[in-house]
Amino acid sequence: MYYPDPILRKPSGAVKEVTRELRDAIPQMFELMYLHRGVGLAGPQAGLPQRIVVANILGDPKKKDEERVFVNPEILDRGGVMNEEEGCLSLPGLAAKIRRAARVKVRYRDLEGQAWEMECEGLWAKLFQHEIDHLDGLLMVDKMSAADLRQWKPLLQELEEDHAAKREPARRRSRRVETAEL
Repeated sequence: MYYPDPILRKPSGAVKEVTRELRDAIPQMFELMYLHRGVGLAGPQAGLPQRIVVANILGDPKKKDEERVFVNPEILDRGGVMNEEEGCLSLPGLAAKIRRAARVKVRYRDLEGQAWEMECEGLWAKLFQHEIDHLDGLLMVDKMSAADLRQWKPLLQELEEDHAAKREPARRRSRRVETAEL
């Protein structure tokens, strides 16, 4: 789903049970993430209004052992500050510096219902914050500076026009190669 699709603005419902339909959707979520060269994807980005995130921090579809699925993830604690550039699969071509916590502690469940906690920093911390924002109906544009919003206004308008015309946006990569698409 691409900006400004309304599903991206609706908070996602908790996963009460991992159903066959949800299990069947997970490979499709990974496929979509890899197709757009991402490292993470939240349920709403794939049209699923559920609190589920898939990730492969390497972004490499050949590294299946790096694939992770997080059910009902929540941030328990945050610390420090980072202000790094990030991109978003729902906002193709856009990249901006976003202020986030440098470290997070996250609780989630796996597909078998087992509860886990993870403390992380760097790209993992950014990924969790970005994807959980999606689950809460928040987008990168909500956290961008006024200057970045002005800079990216033409692209945002183009995405709005594409959505109104029911066209898929042009495939674009963020200008900076090192920007991870989340």
